Amino acid sequence: MSHDWEIPSYTVRINKRAKRVSIKVSSWAGLEVVVPVKLKRSEIQQMLRSKSDWIKKSIEKSGHMEELRNPEGVHFNLIKEAWTTSYARSNASQITVTQNTGSSLVMTGPVNDSLIVAKALNKWVQKRAIDVLIPWLHQISAELSIPFNRVSVRRQRTKWGSCTAKKSISLNRNLLFLDEPSARYVLVHELCHTRKLDHSNEFWNLLETLEPNARETSVSVKKASQLVPKWAMV
Repeated sequence: MSHDWEIPSYTVRINKRAKRVSIKVSSWAGLEVVVPVKLKRSEIQQMLRSKSDWIKKSIEKSGHMEELRNPEGVHFNLIKEAWTTSYARSNASQITVTQNTGSSLVMTGPVNDSLIVAKALNKWVQKRAIDVLIPWLHQISAELSIPFNRVSVRRQRTKWGSCTAKKSISLNRNLLFLDEPSARYVLVHELCHTRKLDHSNEFWNLLETLEPNARETSVSVKKASQLVPKWAMV
């Protein structure tokens, strides 16, 4: 730990689902501190100083990553939907996303800040994902006669979906960027977890009965994060 180290600029994000404080570094979001509850500035800075060596190495490493840029368009592979994007700078503090006819999105506000643009776009993606994924899960559930209790759509950094013992399913909004067979596999996978929470042979036997190519699709889905644009991971 370096006491003389100058802490770089950082953002604080409160996530009530977080079980502990975590520090993240990326070239598009910079240094980010995720906390389950609001902490004092002094507590956060003390924590950052204790991780100074790791942060310096991570910042250096992230410098070789692709920088965040305003996208020229948005393409949802799942529903074969393509949107063009245009940007209008204004003095507003927030980005307004306007959905025009002809599959056109207009971003108005501080559009020179790609991070703010990305966060605004992700709110729009969230709404689009809710409109698409929730009805689709209900449809597949009825088709396979596998009921569930609740469904939510949110951003998940490391998972495409999850299921609890109470049969509550959570889906990653970025499934919109996957192709239809891969996204369907994820939904069927989570529905199967309502019957078997683990990944035992019994679970896989059920999944392969419903999705004969489940093993092969599982491998491709694990690599599918490369289909998600950088801005959608902010």
